[in-house]
Amino acid sequence: MEIRLLDRHDAAAYQALRLQALRDSPHVFSASHDDEAGRSIDEVATRIAPAADGSVCMFGLFEEDALAGFVALIHPQRKKLRHGAELAGMYVAPACRRRGLGAALLHAVIAHTRSIDGVRQLGLGVNATNAAAKALYRSAGFVSWGVQPRALQVDGAFFDEEHMLLPLDATS
Repeated sequence: MEIRLLDRHDAAAYQALRLQALRDSPHVFSASHDDEAGRSIDEVATRIAPAADGSVCMFGLFEEDALAGFVALIHPQRKKLRHGAELAGMYVAPACRRRGLGAALLHAVIAHTRSIDGVRQLGLGVNATNAAAKALYRSAGFVSWGVQPRALQVDGAFFDEEHMLLPLDATS
């Protein structure tokens, strides 16, 4: 297993896994398969390339040299928001689940976040019905702070989004 930042060279592998994720788990992501399927590899490469200042990056989990999972880290640059960062779009391929790989990916991005000067908290949103994901986040120290009702609509069904936060400093 290897966990590292994705770059432009990973675009095709990322796009294939992302489209699989959107097709297999449409209720987990705010984007849809249709939203993403038309993107060119160049567009995808631009989206996953780490920002020069480190404010946005995509971590990839590789199993036997194949991309098996990913998660984005977004660190706002506005002065009033720089104390926080957010995880988005976490996914681990079904064949790689329940083996601790998702936890390893999560802990890697948490460690990276802790290394960013001034970041005091890490937030995320998760489908409120996704018990496995919520258990993973809780095991890493995230706490729930609220639920947005009907945050996502997929094929006429509504899903609530649970908001979670991991304090990264002792004063939280």
